[in-house]
Parts: sequence; C-alpha cells; structure tokens
Amino acid sequence: MNVKSGLEIVRLHHEYNARINELEEAATKLGGYGYTQALLEEQMTKLRADLTLLEDTRFQALAPVIVVTSSLGAAAREVPD
Repeated sequence: MNVKSGLEIVRLHHEYNARINELEEAATKLGGYGYTQALLEEQMTKLRADLTLLEDTRFQALAPVIVVTSSLGAAAREVPD
C-alpha cells in the first residue's frame, strides 16, 4: 500500500497543475503542428487523469487495523468495572 501524507499530496497536486499549465501553453504555441500538439494533448489527458486519482486519495479511508494485546507484548487481563 502506498500511503502519502497530506503535504506530499498537496505538493504533487501543485506539480501536476504546473505541468498541465506548461503543456497547455506549449500546445497553444504549437497550434499549427498537428502531431506535436496531439502528443501534448495526450500527455495533458494522462496528467489530468493522474491528478484526479491523486485527488481521490485524499478522501479514501485506510483499512482498519486491529492490534491485539499479544502484539503489544502485554499480558491479557480483565479490568474490573
């Protein structure tokens, strides 16, 4: 499982947006070059899809982990009420 911290996700989000903006500017400048512009459009589509996946990871809960007392090295005993 690949778990990213909130700061990592924000940093990656900014990097993706900067790269997408850079590619959009390049695609605008290369308006007359069909093949090159098509390659840039493909890269932008892939980056946008990756960005959507990255945004979705911020709201996914991790699977619960149950830690039994024996895993903590303690002896199991009952606590009186």
